[in-house]
Amino acid sequence: MNQEALTNPRRHWTITREALAFTASVLLFPLGWRKSRKKTARAADQRTVVFIHGYLANRSSFLPLAGYLAAKGYRSQLSFEYRPGDSIEQAAIKLKHFLKNHVRGGRIDFICHSLGGLVARVYLQQLGGARRVDRCITIATPHHGTYNAYWLWTRVAQDLRPSSELLKRLADTRANAASVKFLAIGGGADRIVLPPHHAEFAESNLHFPDIGHQGLLFSPSVFRQIQQHLAG
Repeated sequence: MNQEALTNPRRHWTITREALAFTASVLLFPLGWRKSRKKTARAADQRTVVFIHGYLANRSSFLPLAGYLAAKGYRSQLSFEYRPGDSIEQAAIKLKHFLKNHVRGGRIDFICHSLGGLVARVYLQQLGGARRVDRCITIATPHHGTYNAYWLWTRVAQDLRPSSELLKRLADTRANAASVKFLAIGGGADRIVLPPHHAEFAESNLHFPDIGHQGLLFSPSVFRQIQQHLAG
């Protein structure tokens, strides 16, 4: 049996899994229409996980992962949301105000998908957010841009092009978030972040070769790695 015949079932399963993940995301999407007004308790010793979704998504993207982490004891959770029309820097400013008003004491850990990771980095590196945040986990975030951005002419797309001015500024200010422990998770079957290795960022990178952009949000293997990183 030749190598192509051996790899075809694996390729078909990868495509099927990503299609199922996309379908699940669409079905979950209405659950995120109603914005959450939750605030944390006033406690200095608490640790809060803040989820930051990707472009054209909402907080429903993280429902499976949030449920998993809650079962593991991470019950102080908040979801930050921004509008599709916001630029990355506008969303980061809104994130700063959100955290000021909703996290009332303790330390913060970020879990971000796709564009949300860049929103978090602008906040951490350019708006002084590293003082409040201990960990930042990015999932399928185009830290080095994506060539898919050349197909669109929106402000966000321009910022996502490799070597954009925003990405250059983030590269130049990375030391401002040196105290934050990053974990960058990427999928080898990602067709949104092109090439997939552009999701790499920190010294700590995890690569799942057979998982795509949406599939990472539904993978038990990814969930376990995130929980381990949060546990330090």
